[in-house]
Amino acid sequence: MAAGHRISSLSAGLLVYDILSNDQGVTDAVNKIFPVVSEEGAQLPYICYRRASAAIVPVKGSHGSDSIVTEVVCYSATYAGSIEIAEAVRTALDGINAEYEDADGDAIVARSSMLTDAEEGWDAGAYFQTLSFEIKINNV
Repeated sequence: MAAGHRISSLSAGLLVYDILSNDQGVTDAVNKIFPVVSEEGAQLPYICYRRASAAIVPVKGSHGSDSIVTEVVCYSATYAGSIEIAEAVRTALDGINAEYEDADGDAIVARSSMLTDAEEGWDAGAYFQTLSFEIKINNV
């Protein structure tokens, strides 16, 4: 981040990537983890994640606590494979208490995360599982 800029809950995707990319169960199950959209020609299985919504809760005199909904989409050539990835993602993210610190030492803390919704489907030659997590973020 540029000097004088703090990170906030808008950086929650960086925290999600950090958690998923450092979880052995997730990394064993996928080839790559992408923010928002996969690269053209990406090889299955992989994950895409995105911030789906944000509820910013201002608190006078403090940095506050925000609620971020993050969608994680697990793609695989097989239905069972998509479920396996989804289970690994849930294990990695559900109930977390984690911190992400950027290169400047600015940080955000996920003080809770809960799976709130899930759906499945088929698109462009792949099965997918979409998991929605509500993550409570404290801006440090």
